[in-house]
Amino acid sequence: MVGVVSDDQGFLDSRDSMKMPVVLVTSLANGDLALKFGYSTPDGSCQKMDMTLSKGAVDGQFSNAAMAQTDVRVVVTDYKHFAVLYFETQKGGVRNVWLQLYARAPELFPEGAQKMQQLAPQVGLNPSQGAMLPKSVRGRAQECLQDLPLGAAPPTEPPQRAPSSPRPSPS
Repeated sequence: MVGVVSDDQGFLDSRDSMKMPVVLVTSLANGDLALKFGYSTPDGSCQKMDMTLSKGAVDGQFSNAAMAQTDVRVVVTDYKHFAVLYFETQKGGVRNVWLQLYARAPELFPEGAQKMQQLAPQVGLNPSQGAMLPKSVRGRAQECLQDLPLGAAPPTEPPQRAPSSPRPSPS
């Protein structure tokens, strides 16, 4: 993940100290998506997180009730360099929106960043609510996931047809 835009106050408060995690995304046989994250923490240790996004009723839509992620969609991707995901969360009656930019390499892919900035106002976000994440300490985030096959390339074709645009912002 190389960039994030969100109205979540926790994110806004911590975005300046965030570093780029390593994320491994795997399409499961049942249509769900498995995500494994490896973060380098400020003290130099590793933090790992596994998450499964459950396939929704609509192709390209997912959710994760345990993480309060009620609507997750791949809104734009070129299947080679980047993907922008839309997340909607509901915690304690508060709705938050996220756009996350994923890339195959730990460098910013300009077209992906441009798409995320263009999408932000369409989902009720201001691009100023975002951050391009700096790289973690060289190799440290990768070490967090050393037991995973990081060299394996993700599928070049989508497991499902993704919607062409995110959920419109409320009026």
